[in-house]
Amino acid sequence: MRAMFPLSRPWPGGPVVLWGGEFPSGSLKYLTFSRYLESVPAGAKGLVELSGASSALALDTLGRERGMPVVALTDAAGTANLSARGFGGEVRTVTGLGEAWELAQGYEREGWCWPRQLANAALIGCVEQWATRLCDVVFDVFPAVRSVVCGFGTGATVVGLHRAFASAGYEVVGLQPARGHALPGWRRWVEQSLGERDLFFPYREDVPLETAQARGADCLGTLLAHARAERRPEEVLVISHDARPPMG
Repeated sequence: MRAMFPLSRPWPGGPVVLWGGEFPSGSLKYLTFSRYLESVPAGAKGLVELSGASSALALDTLGRERGMPVVALTDAAGTANLSARGFGGEVRTVTGLGEAWELAQGYEREGWCWPRQLANAALIGCVEQWATRLCDVVFDVFPAVRSVVCGFGTGATVVGLHRAFASAGYEVVGLQPARGHALPGWRRWVEQSLGERDLFFPYREDVPLETAQARGADCLGTLLAHARAERRPEEVLVISHDARPPMG
């Protein structure tokens, strides 16, 4: 069980990092969506999602495994990110969330599977299943860890982590991008929320969100900067959705 979680410290005395890039899709979301697709009825024409980052990459891999086409609906920045990451499905570039939502609804009416990752609470349970196992490993192998930080995207990962870790005495924090600084797969709750239908809405009072202070860094750099700023960085577990450990 421990082997399925690539965990290490990038430098002595630094935080522990879960390297999501080591999973089959190059994304931690592979664990979440592979569990979710187990409950999807057979016969779906394909997979479609509003994503320009980890979720699209995970669905791309899972679609190839199942022989299903995949469509990602995303903005120009997401399109560029997916192109750079080798996404093999179709990308449709949109100008806003409303346009993407309408397109996804159209695919859904035609028989495509749309996980609705921004509003589907079932994804939280999928995260909680693997996060509970991760908590057991961290407790055994890295007993110094006391807190967990994860980039805030849909909210499913951070809420699932909160369910698994908070009950064991860990602090779990979702990290939002700094204002005016976009990061692939991350969002700011106030400006980019679906309101009451948003997956994160019922948990907004329970799961703390903080704003990253770092600007100009990528997702992993932003998370590591946050950990460095803590009084005891060695007590932090960083959840990186798609980074790989440094060589050497």
